[in-house]
Amino acid sequence: MVYQPQSGEFFGVVAGLLLLFPLSTDPLAKIPADRLQLWPLSPRDRLLLRAASIWFSPIPWVTVALLVWTAKPTLALAFLGAGIVFYGLGSVFSSLPERMPRWNLARYIPELPGPLGGLIRKNIRELLTVLDPYAALILTISGILYRSLSAQVEPDALMMLSLLIVLAMSTYALCLFGLDTDSSFTRYRLLPLRGWQILLAKDVAYLLVLAILILPLAPLAGFAAALMALAVGHKSSVEQPVPQNRWRFTGGANISVGLVQIFLMFSAGTMVGRTSQLVLLPCLAIYAGSLWWYGRRLERVEN
Repeated sequence: MVYQPQSGEFFGVVAGLLLLFPLSTDPLAKIPADRLQLWPLSPRDRLLLRAASIWFSPIPWVTVALLVWTAKPTLALAFLGAGIVFYGLGSVFSSLPERMPRWNLARYIPELPGPLGGLIRKNIRELLTVLDPYAALILTISGILYRSLSAQVEPDALMMLSLLIVLAMSTYALCLFGLDTDSSFTRYRLLPLRGWQILLAKDVAYLLVLAILILPLAPLAGFAAALMALAVGHKSSVEQPVPQNRWRFTGGANISVGLVQIFLMFSAGTMVGRTSQLVLLPCLAIYAGSLWWYGRRLERVEN
């Protein structure tokens, strides 16, 4: 096989973007908003604090080190600048829906049929208020450009892009209830639904958004990876829910669980893409078992 440097640079850029997504995490979000408002800071001080908070997290330093080690220093600086832009955009987006409601995509989600339609619609609207799907959208656009402009498209390249898209949204699968409040769980208890149905409504919303993103690339491999992401994510979502902030990337999930999730995602997606589509059957069985088991656990938590 002849190495194509353009293809390698393309995947280097995609991988670098994926590494930069966590840069938008806001360290100040850990501070309660009412307490932050009590600090005796002028508008200029708050602006300086916001700018300095980028460096409170070790993630930028790790990202820069990885990029310097794997690429040129100039490229690392370019990606660092892109990361700062991502951080600033996240801060702007956090107030954009209130200032310009017509730009809030959640308003345009139609009513969905069925007993779970209302919950699925609510969950899609919640999913669109975190930045994970928009990061995945960048990868989708990159894949479409690669597919359109490349003289020879490698099937494995489309498969890997689909897996990267699932990876970009995998953390959300570990925090399915991260945007739900105490009142949300009270409503869940009042609904005539089983625990697995509440989980299923979360999963369907996740899969619908993800299906749009991976459809132009390698949908079956991406679907298998998504099933594994959800099967593992049920555990953290039900047993260790982590509150999330809107218009930021999801985070805070257990690292060891995340590593297991990534291993199963890429294993399932690669086997479907390279060996047989029948691998989807055990993936569906594992997902169904996880849905049933953690649906029961969710009922116990609610009680």
